[in-house]
Amino acid sequence: MRAVPRLFICTPSYYLQGGVERILESLARGLPSRGFEVVFGLAKGARFHDPARFRAAFPDVRGVDVDGTSGTVYGRRSALRRAIEAVDPDVVLIARMFDAYPVCSELKLRGHRLRLAVTVQAYEAEYFVDLARYQDFVDLCVTSGERIAATVRALTTLTNVVSIPGGVAPPHRVRVPHDGPLRIGYVGRIEQVQKRLRDLPLLRDELTRRGVPFTLDVAGDGTLADELRAQLPEARFHGWLSARELYERVYPELDVVVHFAEWEGMTIAPREAMAHGVVPVVSRFTGAEDFIDGVNALTFDVGDIRAAADALESLHRDRARLETLSRAARDSQQGIRSEEGAIDAWAAAFRDALARPPRIGTTFPDAPRDAGLLTRLHLPPTLAELVRRVRRRAHAAPGDEWPHWSGMPDAAIVRAVAEGAAPSGQSSV
Repeated sequence: MRAVPRLFICTPSYYLQGGVERILESLARGLPSRGFEVVFGLAKGARFHDPARFRAAFPDVRGVDVDGTSGTVYGRRSALRRAIEAVDPDVVLIARMFDAYPVCSELKLRGHRLRLAVTVQAYEAEYFVDLARYQDFVDLCVTSGERIAATVRALTTLTNVVSIPGGVAPPHRVRVPHDGPLRIGYVGRIEQVQKRLRDLPLLRDELTRRGVPFTLDVAGDGTLADELRAQLPEARFHGWLSARELYERVYPELDVVVHFAEWEGMTIAPREAMAHGVVPVVSRFTGAEDFIDGVNALTFDVGDIRAAADALESLHRDRARLETLSRAARDSQQGIRSEEGAIDAWAAAFRDALARPPRIGTTFPDAPRDAGLLTRLHLPPTLAELVRRVRRRAHAAPGDEWPHWSGMPDAAIVRAVAEGAAPSGQSSV
């Protein structure tokens, strides 16, 4: 290993607004001062994935393009293999890029010294499926929350599993108590699947029926944005904002942040709000271990609009309780939950993985391959790739162009995850 270990982060470049991207940005910014060189492998596609756009959004990111514009499995993996061999990293971190699994496993079998790290940031079955299939090659798994970590341990033989929440930067200024209408906000992707944003107009209607005075701010973007703008004309829609803009313009001007999700990792936006003294009123989604009802948050069952309205109304009527929860919310985002604490934990996890012998499986797991006539004709892969580049396939979605997972389900793991493969972890807040 070189004097300054080199980390290579494999990531899609289409997504700019999620919590994973916030975490990767913080690693790019914070790990160099902790003795790591950080290089990104940015997925490039013909339609969706654009490394230049990603770099413009995250100026701290330094990396190389991984050219998958041919749209083929062979093309993606060949480009990724070339990039890894050129960068020659000590650690490779997979952040939602499936093709890195077979590439890194093959390189390990060939004798490359790299340690393979994987991050699982959401309680979704497909990530557990692929991790279990390649577990014999994985040296470190970093999860977002103890619930995900416990499930990884239950479904795999991995022992080096570490839960590190997305780090939250300290506020520029905190919210100020007041006696006016309750200032409610939502920050995140404006989607129905997972996020359940159609619950927001229902909550507005219930609060209005009860005569609770409030204001509503929505920061984010997504497929439901236009629909919600039409349904919530009284709300202030800010669109997508950078973390700096959220810290300056949104979080300090809220009293409460609402969240309706069905599942998450340790979601970052509500916790950033908490650092400003904003009280989260959130669903009891799978992975909601950071939000303790009546201590630093108020919680409700997923989809229970009346219970959410009860919580908000109680905070409006009892401002002393609002301030007690506000102080507890701020205090809860310290230590490993802070930006500096989280980066310290990532650095320690990488150092520990490097100190251990590499995990190298004896058999190479099955992985998807290019299908079609050229494969059936047994054309040499390099020649088939040239033909496929001429007849380039147009992908319909970012996850088709650069897959997040293998697409090879395991019924037993899917069932175990759906049933809750492991008990919820205990929060240390």
